[in-house]
Amino acid sequence: MDEPIDIAELARQGVAVIVATRDDELRPQLSRAWGPSLSDDGACLTVCVEAAPDSPMARNLASGSPVAATLARLTSHTAVQLKGPAIEVAAPTQARLDAVHEHIGHFIAETAVVGVPETLARALVGTDLMTVTIEIAERFDDTPGPDAGQPL
Repeated sequence: MDEPIDIAELARQGVAVIVATRDDELRPQLSRAWGPSLSDDGACLTVCVEAAPDSPMARNLASGSPVAATLARLTSHTAVQLKGPAIEVAAPTQARLDAVHEHIGHFIAETAVVGVPETLARALVGTDLMTVTIEIAERFDDTPGPDAGQPL
């Protein structure tokens, strides 16, 4: 049997992070996110989501849409999906922006290993960010293989 996924450790890697929300008519909205960190008790995930003011993502978050965040490590294909309500949506603090920049550095190093040039990896980074804290209600193993989709 494989070792359980350490979500806090995975979040410290150069993972690709995608956040999904939905509007009142159940239309999905996806966005990249940066600077993931798990709370000390593992109950919450905080990320900076790319969401321009008045964008569908910003509106969905403001209206209380449920949130799903997928964290995937490109070099190992280890991936998790975390779902739950957004319990805080705010402008990023300087500490949160520092976490974003640190994560981007790890992401660039991770993508370089799989052959992505730094300029292309940097081009994936947006500038309009909102800090979102998700209270994790569900956790799933999204790593390809026989356990994919299983609760963690």
